[in-house]
Amino acid sequence: NGYQSLHTTVIGPEGKRIEVQIRTHEMHQIAEEGIAAHWQYKGGESKGVDEARRFSWLRQLVEWVTQLNDPQEFIHSVKEDLFEKEVFVFSPRGQLFSLAKGSSVLDFAYRIHTDVGHQCKSAKVNGRMVPLKRKLDNGDTVEIITSSNQSPQREWLDIVRTSKAQTRIRSWLKKQQRDESISIGRELLERELKKKCKNGDGKKEYKQNFDRVLSKFDVRDEEHLFTILGYGQISVTSVVNEILGLNGNQRSGIGKGEQGDELVLQRAKEKSPLLAGRPTKSDGVIVGGKRNVMINFCGSCSPLNGEDVKGVITRGRGIKIHREGCKYLLEADEERRINAVWDGAAVARPRHIQLKIVCEDTPGILANMSRAISSLGVDIGSVVLKKLRNGHGIARFGLMLSSIDELNAVVIQLQQEQGVLSVERV
Repeated sequence: NGYQSLHTTVIGPEGKRIEVQIRTHEMHQIAEEGIAAHWQYKGGESKGVDEARRFSWLRQLVEWVTQLNDPQEFIHSVKEDLFEKEVFVFSPRGQLFSLAKGSSVLDFAYRIHTDVGHQCKSAKVNGRMVPLKRKLDNGDTVEIITSSNQSPQREWLDIVRTSKAQTRIRSWLKKQQRDESISIGRELLERELKKKCKNGDGKKEYKQNFDRVLSKFDVRDEEHLFTILGYGQISVTSVVNEILGLNGNQRSGIGKGEQGDELVLQRAKEKSPLLAGRPTKSDGVIVGGKRNVMINFCGSCSPLNGEDVKGVITRGRGIKIHREGCKYLLEADEERRINAVWDGAAVARPRHIQLKIVCEDTPGILANMSRAISSLGVDIGSVVLKKLRNGHGIARFGLMLSSIDELNAVVIQLQQEQGVLSVERV
């Protein structure tokens, strides 16, 4: 991001490190105020190679655009890297690395190399064994211990801080998820072919009619076919019927736009006790243009009526509804995502959300905040208050809200209370 500075660490008595940063006035201005301020200071004059080097970070953004197919994930990655404060740590050989402030040992592993991150089993910081979630401080010496039997875990996404580590972990998890679906799809197709083919295992017919199957179900290649079979987006019976030329109960292909949604919805409805077409108090979400599909809501992001949402196809549990930007939505393979909107004709059902309020630790502050919330007719499910040493406190309210409008009203009401410093949803 254009940051330039000379950093060195002096080891003094008792092994204590003192970090020294050396900058010119120009380098200090860029470090404190950013590239744009430097540009204005220089009057827009170009300095050729120096300027190209200064804007190399911008070229990295272009690379991210080509690597990340999901716009939401791209925005998330950029936001994580913009103008971050840094910490500087050492490898066991004394090589200096810069990381975003708040980075963990696992971030350092991915900073070295993607494979080192994927196989990171444990780590030592300043010669002592530490957990992977341990945050790094300036001057730490970090040693990564790897194992070929180690692989990324979903929980790692809650540990890492840098966008590089998050992107690499998500990519690995998505690939594993996709590979599993391909394997399931292949097994389902082979089993059904053997079952229905009277002569042999059906491989001959499969090869002869493969191109027709691709065209019929609008899929790109064999891997894509296995993937959507594994996800349950098309019926294995309909594919086998097309291969063998049977006149069974066939379903159309995944298609484009709403055609693909139809197949997902059909499978979800088969497991749903609700009647299609009528809005009910229990759903409130239209998935792929259809009401009363079997759905459940993500417990992490707790979407409220009025927020932008999207669905993710799950195995055996219908469609899970996520708020746009939810980390679990970003982790899900794009093949499994489906459009969803709130049903304006349905009655919104209250959902549990949590608010984190930083306030002054003064007598009656908790009672005042509770009255402010109750005055809006909102039910308070739980309250936890924690005192801080600086004379402040953190209150966590569990509330039952029906819409984003109700949430906004509560936030505004609390912000008007004396002694309330900040209000945020968690």
